Amino acid sequence: MSGYALVVFSKKSRKLIIEAGELIGWDKVNPDILGSMLQAVASEDKRSHLGMHYTSVPNIMKVINPLFLDDLHEEFEKAKGNETKLNNLLERMRKMKFMDPACGSGNFLIITYKELRRLEMDIFEELGKINNSTMYVPTIDLGQFYGIELEDFAVDVTRLSLYIADHQMNLELKRRYGDYLRETLPLHKVGDIRCGNALRLDWNEILPHEKDDEVYLFGNPPYLGYSLQSREQKGDLAYIFKDIKGFRYLDYISGWFELSSRYIANTKAKFAFVTTNSITQGVQAPILWKSLLEKSQIFFAYPSFKWKNNARNNAGVVVSIIGLCEKSDTSVEKLLFNSANASVKYVKNISPYLSEGEDVFITSRLESICGLPEMLLGSTPRDDGGLIFKYEEYEEFIKCYPNFKKYFKYYIGSAELINGFKRNVLWISNKEFNELQDNLKISQRIKKVKNFREKSKRKATKELANEPYKFAEIRWKPSELTIIIPRVSSENRMYVPMGVVDASTIISDSAMAIYDAPLWLLGLLESRMHMVWLRNVGGKLKTDYRYSATLVYNTFPVPELSTRRKNEFEELIGNILDIREEEGGTLAELYGSPLAAKNPKPMNPRLLEAHQELDKVVDRAYKSTDFKDDNERLALLLNMYSEMVNKKG
Repeated sequence: MSGYALVVFSKKSRKLIIEAGELIGWDKVNPDILGSMLQAVASEDKRSHLGMHYTSVPNIMKVINPLFLDDLHEEFEKAKGNETKLNNLLERMRKMKFMDPACGSGNFLIITYKELRRLEMDIFEELGKINNSTMYVPTIDLGQFYGIELEDFAVDVTRLSLYIADHQMNLELKRRYGDYLRETLPLHKVGDIRCGNALRLDWNEILPHEKDDEVYLFGNPPYLGYSLQSREQKGDLAYIFKDIKGFRYLDYISGWFELSSRYIANTKAKFAFVTTNSITQGVQAPILWKSLLEKSQIFFAYPSFKWKNNARNNAGVVVSIIGLCEKSDTSVEKLLFNSANASVKYVKNISPYLSEGEDVFITSRLESICGLPEMLLGSTPRDDGGLIFKYEEYEEFIKCYPNFKKYFKYYIGSAELINGFKRNVLWISNKEFNELQDNLKISQRIKKVKNFREKSKRKATKELANEPYKFAEIRWKPSELTIIIPRVSSENRMYVPMGVVDASTIISDSAMAIYDAPLWLLGLLESRMHMVWLRNVGGKLKTDYRYSATLVYNTFPVPELSTRRKNEFEELIGNILDIREEEGGTLAELYGSPLAAKNPKPMNPRLLEAHQELDKVVDRAYKSTDFKDDNERLALLLNMYSEMVNKKG
């Protein structure tokens, strides 16, 4: 049967396909349902292993519309009434090729096929008006569609889905043109839907293309952060990025971006993927995008938005959509979309952080680019809990030995600050240790630390066993005012709850500390301006904000601030601290989780109002007029950072 495809289904897939067809009828099947069906039959372990997330039709349209479909519709509008232009458009569409190199159940390919067939019908309808003809000779063919997928069952479903889509579009054609119906059987040949590891295959062998061929790659490849990748997956990235320093920190989806960038280099081909926003944040951004932007350029992007689809166990992630084309293409229009208000902005350039502006890369710095006071990691005990007392343990001990109270300090890290629980820590010198070691409870605690350190495989920790009464790493300073910043904080909060402590408190290594800090600095760090920087530059731990001194604080651009402006910051942050105390409750309760997709908890209204007042004053320090949105804030900050880096040389 030359020209046709022989499709062989496994016993399991054949049974499911027949049952699905008998239940609802193939003319009513849509890609969302089919994608969900695949997710339902795939095991939980396998889905987790592959990092699979399924794409709804609206999200697919966000990819293919700016990638190629909007351009086709625009050309159609311009060609109306002109037979030659309409035929030229049909010829263009006939030559186009499409590939999803992580096709799953084929949703992207199916929706693309359907949209092209509908446009094709519109073109023939317009031609009929010109030449009074009702002849319809389909030009869009399943052979234009290609895919790569690791799971053989998903490959079966993709091929079947394309045949279903062809059948559905033929029925739609019949409804529009009456009795005419292109035959569904025998099945027409589908392009190469290859079962295999896309990161190891030669894409040019699957879909060869020349310089001027119109080829589009798209999809929703598996994400998987580096800590979740298997040995084989880490090997895939090593195979692709072996010459790029730091590639081990990259998400798994980076492999698809790199191979696509190589595929389109020096050609008219383009690609766009749904991706976790983490590849445009933190340490990943400079590692990945320096390589990508040598060969390609971003020509459209949807910055971060919450992922939604119709699949069972809906994937709860924040994603972006990014489209790239060949670097030397000067004709392409660059579009920056805003999912929040469904707007789009034409820009000169889209940065690796998906903001308007030049290609800036934020890299770690050991000192603040603006001369802000030093930020340090909190002190590290490495004590197996020997030096740290739960508050109840401390109260009981002091009740028995009230004179020992002077040997303790408060102990606070991210969890204690945000959730409001208390701990204490034994904080003594060598002389004090000699005075206390006769106390049974203290000696037992110190012995626990000593034994723990002696058993360590690290030489440095073993040596610390000689001074078991001391923290392993001491960064505490007798500061009157120390700012404490959690290293990890929920993404569902509008602001990261920060605080201030005095010399009676030891900050743990789960938080960052700025000793001898001016209070106005806390106002700056608690502002929306700083949150925009953290959100886009700092990266994430899972989905939570991850604060870093070297990557977030030291790179944060700050304009020159007058004494009057600093006094304003200080007054407003003082008001925020007062409201926290007056309202009571923990910072977790006060700051709530208003951005949570499920069960959002509002931020305390008084506190929110005070923060918004502070935001306005901080914004004015950066710009005399109001910001339209956070994208404009980020663009300004990136531009400031670039200027500061260039000035420092």
